[in-house]
Amino acid sequence: MIPHRLTVVRAVLLVLGVLLTVSVLPRWAPPPDLPLVLVVAVGLRAGSASGALMGCAAGWLLDLVPPGGAPLGLTALMYAGLGACAGLVQRSVRASVLLPAGCVLVSSVAAQAIRALAAVLGDTAYDLGAAAITVALTTALGAVLIPPILRIERSLVHRGLA
Repeated sequence: MIPHRLTVVRAVLLVLGVLLTVSVLPRWAPPPDLPLVLVVAVGLRAGSASGALMGCAAGWLLDLVPPGGAPLGLTALMYAGLGACAGLVQRSVRASVLLPAGCVLVSSVAAQAIRALAAVLGDTAYDLGAAAITVALTTALGAVLIPPILRIERSLVHRGLA
């Protein structure tokens, strides 16, 4: 079975986002959470199921690409839940321009809270200042990137290319 073009576009964006997140963006510490922005965008555009699938794929990629994550699968589970939650507000996306940025803000805060909890339970250090900067950068990136991503996906679907 040949995958839809939209699935291929999402997969390419996800791989590029993960590679940028682990290779280029850490030069500016702390980096924004680009895969989370893509997961929220898919959830907002396609609904809870697609958001959860994209989140699971993003989390597994982040866990498997060096430096990886511990424990294995936590990032996938976290992103799947956040993608599903973003999909719950799918019908409201056209109603507000601020909704995508707000959704990324809530998702980023939730992701950092889960990471803080994992750090406490795993007895590792957690930098709250870096987490706050990551939330701010991720929210700004989401406010800039999500509207064009949604427009591109809508145009692909409208033209019958997806």
